[in-house]
Amino acid sequence: MHLIMFDLDGTLVDSTAIDSGCYLQALVDVFEFDLDRIDRDWANYPHITDAGILQALCQSELGRDPHPTEVRHYQQRFLELLKVAITNRPLQQILGASEILDRLNTEPNYAIALATGAWRQTAQFKLDQTNLDGIISPTACCDDAHARVKIMQCAYHRSISSYQQLQFERVTYVGDGVWDGIAARNLDYHFVGIGTGDRATDLLATGAQCVFPDYRDIPEIMSGLAGST
Repeated sequence: MHLIMFDLDGTLVDSTAIDSGCYLQALVDVFEFDLDRIDRDWANYPHITDAGILQALCQSELGRDPHPTEVRHYQQRFLELLKVAITNRPLQQILGASEILDRLNTEPNYAIALATGAWRQTAQFKLDQTNLDGIISPTACCDDAHARVKIMQCAYHRSISSYQQLQFERVTYVGDGVWDGIAARNLDYHFVGIGTGDRATDLLATGAQCVFPDYRDIPEIMSGLAGST
Protein backbone atom coordinates (compact mmCIF):
# COMPACT_ATOMS: atom_id res chain seq x y z
CA MET A 1 0.00 0.00 0.00
CA HIS A 2 1.22 3.49 -0.92
CA LEU A 3 0.82 6.15 1.79
CA ILE A 4 0.26 9.69 0.49
CA MET A 5 0.95 12.17 3.28
CA PHE A 6 -0.19 15.77 2.81
CA ASP A 7 0.91 19.06 4.34
CA LEU A 8 -1.94 21.52 5.00
CA ASP A 9 -1.17 25.25 4.58
CA GLY A 10 -0.41 26.05 0.96
CA THR A 11 -0.83 22.39 0.03
CA LEU A 12 -4.50 21.60 0.68
CA VAL A 13 -5.70 25.02 1.89
CA ASP A 14 -4.84 28.43 0.40
CA SER A 15 -4.08 29.89 3.81
CA THR A 16 -0.41 30.85 3.85
CA ALA A 17 -0.80 34.64 3.63
CA ILE A 18 -3.64 34.85 6.17
CA ASP A 19 -1.92 32.36 8.45
CA SER A 20 1.38 34.25 8.53
CA GLY A 21 -0.28 37.59 9.24
CA CYS A 22 -2.32 36.23 12.13
CA TYR A 23 0.65 34.32 13.50
CA LEU A 24 2.75 37.49 13.63
CA GLN A 25 -0.03 39.61 15.15
CA ALA A 26 -0.56 37.04 17.89
CA LEU A 27 3.13 37.35 18.77
CA VAL A 28 2.59 41.05 19.35
CA ASP A 29 -0.65 40.60 21.26
CA VAL A 30 0.56 37.85 23.60
CA PHE A 31 4.31 38.37 23.93
CA GLU A 32 4.63 42.04 22.89
CA PHE A 33 7.39 41.13 20.45
CA ASP A 34 8.75 43.84 18.15
CA LEU A 35 7.93 42.69 14.62
CA ASP A 36 10.89 44.62 13.25
CA ARG A 37 13.15 42.22 15.15
CA ILE A 38 11.47 39.07 13.87
CA ASP A 39 12.90 37.17 10.91
CA ARG A 40 9.88 36.48 8.69
CA ASP A 41 11.72 34.03 6.46
CA TRP A 42 10.48 30.82 8.07
CA ALA A 43 13.12 28.82 6.23
CA ASN A 44 15.73 30.28 8.61
CA TYR A 45 14.18 28.60 11.66
CA PRO A 46 15.34 25.20 12.94
CA HIS A 47 11.79 23.79 12.87
CA ILE A 48 9.33 25.36 10.43
CA THR A 49 6.20 24.58 12.44
CA ASP A 50 3.93 26.78 14.54
CA ALA A 51 5.34 25.36 17.76
CA GLY A 52 8.94 25.29 16.54
CA ILE A 53 8.95 28.91 15.40
CA LEU A 54 7.34 30.10 18.64
CA GLN A 55 9.91 28.21 20.70
CA ALA A 56 12.80 29.68 18.69
CA LEU A 57 11.44 33.23 19.03
CA CYS A 58 10.91 32.91 22.78
CA GLN A 59 14.44 31.59 23.17
CA SER A 60 15.92 34.47 21.18
CA GLU A 61 13.70 37.27 22.55
CA LEU A 62 13.01 36.07 26.11
CA GLY A 63 15.93 33.74 26.74
CA ARG A 64 13.61 30.83 27.54
CA ASP A 65 11.00 28.45 26.17
CA PRO A 66 7.36 29.58 26.31
CA HIS A 67 5.40 28.34 29.32
CA PRO A 68 2.51 25.94 28.56
CA THR A 69 -0.01 28.56 29.70
CA GLU A 70 1.57 31.08 27.32
CA VAL A 71 1.35 28.59 24.48
CA ARG A 72 -2.35 28.00 25.18
CA HIS A 73 -2.97 31.74 25.33
CA TYR A 74 -1.08 32.18 22.08
CA GLN A 75 -3.03 29.40 20.35
CA GLN A 76 -6.30 30.95 21.47
CA ARG A 77 -5.33 34.41 20.21
CA PHE A 78 -4.04 33.01 16.92
CA LEU A 79 -7.34 31.22 16.33
CA GLU A 80 -9.33 34.36 17.25
CA LEU A 81 -7.38 36.36 14.68
CA LEU A 82 -7.90 33.70 12.02
CA LYS A 83 -11.66 33.79 12.62
CA VAL A 84 -11.68 37.57 12.16
CA ALA A 85 -9.43 37.46 9.09
CA ILE A 86 -11.61 35.04 7.16
CA THR A 87 -14.68 37.27 7.47
CA ASN A 88 -13.00 39.46 4.84
CA ARG A 89 -11.19 36.69 2.97
CA PRO A 90 -12.77 33.24 3.37
CA LEU A 91 -10.39 30.31 3.31
CA GLN A 92 -10.41 28.25 0.11
CA GLN A 93 -9.14 24.84 -0.83
CA ILE A 94 -6.24 24.58 -3.21
CA LEU A 95 -8.19 23.90 -6.40
CA GLY A 96 -9.17 20.24 -6.66
CA ALA A 97 -8.03 19.30 -3.15
CA SER A 98 -11.24 17.58 -2.07
CA GLU A 99 -11.51 15.82 -5.43
CA ILE A 100 -8.03 14.28 -5.24
CA LEU A 101 -8.59 13.21 -1.62
CA ASP A 102 -11.91 11.63 -2.57
CA ARG A 103 -10.25 9.84 -5.47
CA LEU A 104 -7.43 8.49 -3.30
CA ASN A 105 -9.96 7.31 -0.74
CA THR A 106 -11.57 5.11 -3.41
CA GLU A 107 -8.27 3.50 -4.44
CA PRO A 108 -7.54 0.29 -2.49
CA ASN A 109 -3.78 0.60 -2.95
CA TYR A 110 -3.57 4.09 -1.47
CA ALA A 111 -3.74 5.42 2.08
CA ILE A 112 -3.81 9.12 2.96
CA ALA A 113 -2.75 11.09 6.02
CA LEU A 114 -2.20 14.68 7.12
CA ALA A 115 1.14 15.80 8.57
CA THR A 116 1.07 19.54 9.24
CA GLY A 117 3.23 22.02 11.08
CA ALA A 118 0.09 23.80 12.29
CA TRP A 119 -1.41 23.38 15.74
CA ARG A 120 -4.29 20.91 15.92
CA GLN A 121 -7.01 23.42 16.74
CA THR A 122 -6.07 25.83 13.95
CA ALA A 123 -5.61 22.95 11.51
CA GLN A 124 -9.06 21.65 12.40
CA PHE A 125 -10.52 25.13 11.93
CA LYS A 126 -9.01 25.37 8.43
CA LEU A 127 -10.28 21.91 7.50
CA ASP A 128 -13.77 22.82 8.74
CA GLN A 129 -13.82 26.10 6.83
CA THR A 130 -12.81 24.46 3.55
CA ASN A 131 -15.06 21.38 3.81
CA LEU A 132 -12.06 19.05 4.07
CA ASP A 133 -12.92 17.81 7.55
CA GLY A 134 -13.55 14.09 7.57
CA ILE A 135 -11.95 13.49 4.17
CA ILE A 136 -8.39 13.03 5.37
CA SER A 137 -7.18 11.09 8.38
CA PRO A 138 -5.20 10.15 10.40
CA THR A 139 -3.48 13.43 11.26
CA ALA A 140 -0.40 14.64 13.09
CA CYS A 141 0.29 18.27 14.05
CA CYS A 142 2.90 20.31 15.89
CA ASP A 143 1.11 19.47 19.14
CA ASP A 144 2.71 16.04 18.63
CA ALA A 145 6.25 17.30 17.93
CA HIS A 146 8.05 20.53 17.04
CA ALA A 147 10.13 19.04 14.21
CA ARG A 148 8.42 18.36 10.90
CA VAL A 149 10.28 15.07 10.48
CA LYS A 150 8.86 13.82 13.79
CA ILE A 151 5.37 15.02 12.86
CA MET A 152 5.62 13.02 9.64
CA GLN A 153 6.84 9.97 11.55
CA CYS A 154 3.90 10.33 13.92
CA ALA A 155 1.48 10.46 10.96
CA TYR A 156 3.15 7.37 9.52
CA HIS A 157 2.72 5.33 12.70
CA ARG A 158 -0.90 6.44 13.10
CA SER A 159 -1.52 5.43 9.50
CA ILE A 160 -0.02 2.00 10.15
CA SER A 161 -2.60 1.53 12.90
CA SER A 162 -5.50 3.14 11.03
CA TYR A 163 -4.99 1.16 7.83
CA GLN A 164 -3.95 -2.01 9.69
CA GLN A 165 -0.66 -2.40 7.86
CA LEU A 166 2.64 -3.87 9.03
CA GLN A 167 4.36 -1.23 6.91
CA PHE A 168 3.76 0.81 3.76
CA GLU A 169 5.49 -0.19 0.56
CA ARG A 170 5.97 3.47 -0.40
CA VAL A 171 5.47 6.86 1.21
CA THR A 172 5.07 10.13 -0.67
CA TYR A 173 4.85 13.51 1.02
CA VAL A 174 2.97 16.29 -0.78
CA GLY A 175 3.95 19.82 0.26
CA ASP A 176 4.48 23.38 -0.90
CA GLY A 177 7.62 24.35 1.05
CA VAL A 178 11.30 23.67 0.52
CA TRP A 179 11.33 22.46 4.13
CA ASP A 180 8.74 19.84 3.16
CA GLY A 181 11.09 18.48 0.55
CA ILE A 182 14.02 18.48 2.96
CA ALA A 183 12.00 16.61 5.60
CA ALA A 184 10.85 14.07 3.02
CA ARG A 185 14.42 13.51 1.89
CA ASN A 186 15.60 13.06 5.49
CA LEU A 187 13.00 10.31 5.93
CA ASP A 188 13.71 8.78 2.53
CA TYR A 189 10.12 9.55 1.48
CA HIS A 190 9.29 10.54 -2.06
CA PHE A 191 8.21 14.15 -2.55
CA VAL A 192 5.63 15.82 -4.81
CA GLY A 193 5.40 19.61 -4.76
CA ILE A 194 2.50 22.05 -5.05
CA GLY A 195 3.49 25.46 -6.39
CA THR A 196 4.06 27.72 -9.37
CA GLY A 197 6.82 29.99 -10.70
CA ASP A 198 9.91 30.34 -8.54
CA ARG A 199 8.34 28.18 -5.84
CA ALA A 200 7.97 25.31 -8.31
CA THR A 201 11.61 25.73 -9.35
CA ASP A 202 12.74 25.65 -5.72
CA LEU A 203 10.67 22.54 -5.02
CA LEU A 204 12.19 20.71 -7.98
CA ALA A 205 15.66 21.70 -6.77
CA THR A 206 14.80 20.25 -3.36
CA GLY A 207 14.11 16.89 -4.96
CA ALA A 208 10.44 16.89 -5.92
CA GLN A 209 9.72 14.19 -8.52
CA CYS A 210 7.10 16.52 -9.98
CA VAL A 211 5.35 19.79 -9.12
CA PHE A 212 1.74 20.74 -9.81
CA PRO A 213 0.03 24.15 -9.50
CA ASP A 214 -3.07 22.52 -7.97
CA TYR A 215 -5.10 19.29 -8.17
CA ARG A 216 -7.52 20.06 -10.99
CA ASP A 217 -5.97 17.58 -13.44
CA ILE A 218 -6.70 14.43 -11.46
CA PRO A 219 -5.34 11.95 -14.05
CA GLU A 220 -2.06 13.88 -14.16
CA ILE A 221 -1.87 14.06 -10.37
CA MET A 222 -2.56 10.33 -10.03
CA SER A 223 0.11 9.61 -12.60
CA GLY A 224 2.57 11.82 -10.74
CA LEU A 225 1.85 10.13 -7.43
CA ALA A 226 2.15 6.69 -8.98
CA GLY A 227 5.46 7.73 -10.53
CA SER A 228 6.93 8.96 -7.24
CA THR A 229 8.79 5.71 -6.78
